[in-house]
Parts: sequence; structure tokens; C-alpha cells
Amino acid sequence: MNPPSERDEPAKKGKASEIPLLEWVISALGLLTVAAAVGVLLYEAIAGDKSPPEVQLTVQSIVQQPSGFLVKIRAENIGGEPAAGVEISAELVENGKVIEASGTQFDHLPPRSASEGGVFFRRDPRQVEIRLQARGYEEP
Repeated sequence: MNPPSERDEPAKKGKASEIPLLEWVISALGLLTVAAAVGVLLYEAIAGDKSPPEVQLTVQSIVQQPSGFLVKIRAENIGGEPAAGVEISAELVENGKVIEASGTQFDHLPPRSASEGGVFFRRDPRQVEIRLQARGYEEP
């Protein structure tokens, strides 16, 4: 086998080393995207909202089941810090008196996020007032 000679090399040696304009544009967009993501993360770490968790609870729906009723609830953390192990109490109130109580727990509520869950009752919650309250949380 003969060693390669200069004549065997492609004539377009200069063109092979040129990078097409489209590759430069895509590379620049990728760099801008990464820089923006890093900037947002740094901003949140340094100057982001440091307010404590604030949990807002709402009833999403009530579902009748063979063994009772399921009240689906939504827990939204509108605060700036996360909350773990968020304990929720739910009470059925009639004429100012608690007639049944239930509860649940949300494992993790990041800041400015929501999660859904439910509580079970034997009595029909559609006939009385439902009181929801966040009882406590842990710092993750």
C-alpha cells in the first residue's frame, strides 16, 4: 500500500474548515439560553422572594363514593420558601358546631406551586360548611 500523497487529499481543504453561518447562529442561541438560565438561578438565589410559606386551600370537587364522600382539595404555596410535610385539617361544620373532622398531608410544596389531594368524610359535605386549614409544616 502506498502512503497517501498530497494529490490524494481533497481539493476543498479550505472549505472543510469553514463553519456554516447556521451553526454559528444556533451556537449563539444555545449560549444565550444557558446564560439566561444561569442568570435567573443566580437572581433567585441572591435576591429571590424569601417570604415564609403561605398555603392557600380550596375545594376542587366533592365525589360521592360507596363508603362516603371524597373532598378533593388544592393546596397552593404562594410564599417564597418551600414547605414539607404540610398538615391540613378539614372539618364539616353545621350551625357553628364541628360534626366531623378529617385531614391529610402534603409531602412537599415548592414556592409558587400547587398540589392536589383529598380528604374523606362519612357525611355529605355538600349539605354543610367545609373548613380547611393548614396546621403546620417542616422546613425541607
